[in-house]
Amino acid sequence: MRTMSVVVAPATAVSAPAPLKGEIGDTIQRAAKIGYDAIQPTINRPGEFDLVAARKALRETGLTVTSIATGSAYPIDGISLGHGDLDRRRAAVERMRQHIDLAYQLDGANVVIGLIRGRFSDSPSKQDYMGHYRESLNHVLDHAIRSGIVLVHEAIGRTDSDVLRTIDENIAFLEEFNSAHLRLHIDTHHIALEEVDWPGALRRAAPMIEQVDISDVERRTPDGSRFDFPSFLSALDDIGHDGYLIHEYQSVGEGMGEAEAGLAYIRSLSKK
Repeated sequence: MRTMSVVVAPATAVSAPAPLKGEIGDTIQRAAKIGYDAIQPTINRPGEFDLVAARKALRETGLTVTSIATGSAYPIDGISLGHGDLDRRRAAVERMRQHIDLAYQLDGANVVIGLIRGRFSDSPSKQDYMGHYRESLNHVLDHAIRSGIVLVHEAIGRTDSDVLRTIDENIAFLEEFNSAHLRLHIDTHHIALEEVDWPGALRRAAPMIEQVDISDVERRTPDGSRFDFPSFLSALDDIGHDGYLIHEYQSVGEGMGEAEAGLAYIRSLSKK
């Protein structure tokens, strides 16, 4: 049976695609009660994360941290790795270094590069942006390598980004770095938006895929009525991917209903 992780976020992050929201210790306890194997915390400023409470709850439940979501730094603080403003770019690099340091303290969790990469409009031109982004990412990657942490680079759909949206675009970009510490992150929500032939894209990306997020169309709870999850899981089996599936979708309130329903549905397919 596949292992399952769930995105958790502070209660203040009302619109975040995190099934479980609340204090970190409490969300870990609830994730364990539902039957998840791990969590992915959504964190803006690592220095404000309650590491003591998190480690206590992880120790009590036996759950692990698969990865850290870093994207809220962009909409909240306006910093990004490709920004045309040097100070904002440096601030994003430093924020990512802090996330990597926190990941190290969380037993080597992966660190997601999603919205924090920003948009082309953050720079005078697409060419300027890509030059800034490659430079920033090299600095971040150097720190990740020294810390033994893997960065997972997300293929993000058009509703959230204009940068490196498709799986194939991300494959070509990651091949430039040729690093075991920089790998691919795919998400069914973004796949539904961008991929014409996602089974083919998965086959081409197979050696690079590190993280797989589960979310229905429009960040809804997965139930099979909008996205073809049976075929998707079968495609993952075909390419030999048997890692964590990370549940990332919208919820209401503390999100227990959505977190339970999504897990039950995906687990039912995994059993088949």
